[in-house]
Amino acid sequence: MQQDISILIIEDDILWAEGLKDNLSDFGFLVTGSAYSFEKAVLALNNLNYDIVLLDINLQGRNEGLELGRMLTELYRKPFIFITADITKQTLDRAVDLKPSAYLTKPVNPASLYVTIQTAISNFGSGKIATADGPQTQAGEEFFIKVGDKYKRISWNDVVSLISDRNYTLLLNAADQKEYYIRSSMNRTLRYIIPAHLQSRFVQVSRAEAVQLRFIQELVADEIITPYKRITVGDTFIRDIRKQLNIIA
Repeated sequence: MQQDISILIIEDDILWAEGLKDNLSDFGFLVTGSAYSFEKAVLALNNLNYDIVLLDINLQGRNEGLELGRMLTELYRKPFIFITADITKQTLDRAVDLKPSAYLTKPVNPASLYVTIQTAISNFGSGKIATADGPQTQAGEEFFIKVGDKYKRISWNDVVSLISDRNYTLLLNAADQKEYYIRSSMNRTLRYIIPAHLQSRFVQVSRAEAVQLRFIQELVADEIITPYKRITVGDTFIRDIRKQLNIIA
């Protein structure tokens, strides 16, 4: 059974944490809790269910985030993302030793938030340690969803179609011919979650559905035929579809 990826926020700037929570919710993550001090963070780590932690290094001005990072690595064995701002090289050197899965730099660009969490899950699974002075995280061609207690890797190249279902987007995955969901609207999925360099591959065929161009085999009247499903094209979208398919007659 598919589940939402759950996030625990440990951040002492309450207003900033609330904004972060809103952005996470917009991108389909489940925020299971927030902690604003070391003591409350330890309670949250012990008592809440979470898949990944967003952790401020400079917690309450004393770098207490470093000790929490050590605990996450050695005791809880959970992936975590260090939130950084203006901190010293000495602190960053200590941070690397704690094996974070990714970094977020304040102020956080909402568009990079989804990518960074996906990168952290990938890095944790492969044992890769992130470095704060490494290259800017870029949107990859793969992403993870949570199925039961495991993370399933899906390639955007294998996504046949996207269907809007209220606040969710259903994806048809060609690799296993199953449907999965992202807890985000289709408009947000098309604009922000699909990597920018892949967005042109997807074209809307109705208000509620989009298809990846490479899977289109035929256009018969107002119906798109793919190896996996047939999709009806809405009247207002047919001209753009014909243009995308280079149909000139």
